[in-house]
Amino acid sequence: MIPIIKYVLVCILLILVIYTDTKNYAVKNSAILFFAAAGLIVNCVELGFTGLVNWLMGISLPILVLFVLFIVRMLGAGDIKLIGVIGGLLGLDFLMKSSLYMLIAAGFMSLVKMVVERNLIIRLKHFFNFVHNIINNKQIGIYDELNKEDKSHVIRLSYAIGAGIIYQILFELKIFG
Repeated sequence: MIPIIKYVLVCILLILVIYTDTKNYAVKNSAILFFAAAGLIVNCVELGFTGLVNWLMGISLPILVLFVLFIVRMLGAGDIKLIGVIGGLLGLDFLMKSSLYMLIAAGFMSLVKMVVERNLIIRLKHFFNFVHNIINNKQIGIYDELNKEDKSHVIRLSYAIGAGIIYQILFELKIFG
């Protein structure tokens, strides 16, 4: 019963986050905090102290690992917090399994966006220059200066996160696979 409750909570979280992300490119901290607390409660009810440890690991490890991508402006803070809260609710194992699906969805969305915006070559050059600078200078710089008006190079990562998470939920429920 508890896994179904966790899946329902994550689905509600994704609906809220995708709505706010679509509306204004933002993830509301109030939703993040509410679902983080819900994840803590559900995990503690289900597994006691082990649930607390699982919740802490599920939230903190993704945030720590993805923080590097935030520093170089490849990911937004809201996306990282969303992934952390999902990790807290469903665990690191679930998050690792769904990561491949999230990456595939994000890659597909990025490719489509670059083709539609007709900036594929420019964005690929920008990416390879970024990698080239890391190799030559042996230091990581800022990937992108965020321009609030120009969104031609930005995807709403919450869509890809949602797609990957939903696919993994359906896979675990034996609806896919």
